[in-house]
Amino acid sequence: FVDLAAARERDGGDVRYGVSDTEVLDMGTDTPKIRFQAAGGSPFEIHCDILVGADGSQGICKWAIPQEHRMDNFIEYPFPWFGILTVAPPSAPELIYSNSEHGFALISQRNEKVQRMYFQAGPNEDASRWSEDQIWDELQKRVAGPDGFELKRGPIFEQMILKFRSYVCEPLRYGSMFLVGDAGHTVPPTGAKGLNLALADAKVLFEAIDSYYATRSRGLLDGYSEKALRRVWKAQNFSYWMTNMLHTRKDANPFETKRALGELDTVVNSRFGQQYLAESYTGWPHS
Repeated sequence: FVDLAAARERDGGDVRYGVSDTEVLDMGTDTPKIRFQAAGGSPFEIHCDILVGADGSQGICKWAIPQEHRMDNFIEYPFPWFGILTVAPPSAPELIYSNSEHGFALISQRNEKVQRMYFQAGPNEDASRWSEDQIWDELQKRVAGPDGFELKRGPIFEQMILKFRSYVCEPLRYGSMFLVGDAGHTVPPTGAKGLNLALADAKVLFEAIDSYYATRSRGLLDGYSEKALRRVWKAQNFSYWMTNMLHTRKDANPFETKRALGELDTVVNSRFGQQYLAESYTGWPHS
């Protein structure tokens, strides 16, 4: 976001911070509006041809769509993550997904000095009650194996519990307002599809807006939601699959646990399983 905002300012755009009381109005007309108070308290109203709702999962745009024109598709996962940020060198050159009898863990990298790591936690876990030694011991337990792999430890400066859900708003358009990214859909981070989907939405919508102003044809604008949602639902399926395959349910019986391990083994040791995972993880071209 910082990079995008800076680029917009360099291009002469008007980027505003500290606004409040934001509203979106008249989306069903040819002149949608954004109303807000500037940081200094002055009221503003922007009249648009096209309004893009890119205000994230907690934003106001999708809820401004009347309920009778919106379908909220939703599922919550019983797999919260205990997440940390630590000052430490990378433990591995690539991120690590771990499915163990103790639960899931993800070891990812931010840069050469800061790393982000997660492990599957209980639904009512309190992150503040864990000491650094307890956290590191739990993470190590979940990635330990016959290869003797050891995490590289360091001081932890952030620890939190993250609950996950999948959500899709259908359609991604109401009148002259178009939803982009987390404003219209969210996925659990297991499949790493959130930013991928947001950028894909932006590309599809840019092409539609560019076509509209070049030709005055609304064809691509009218097809935006359908085209974007094809990719969104593929990503939802992939994220759901990855999440359920890699996590350990406490209420799972031995058959369910061993079936999931068989599924994981198939992905790891099948060229076609690897190919499906790679294609889904990196994203799909638009048709």
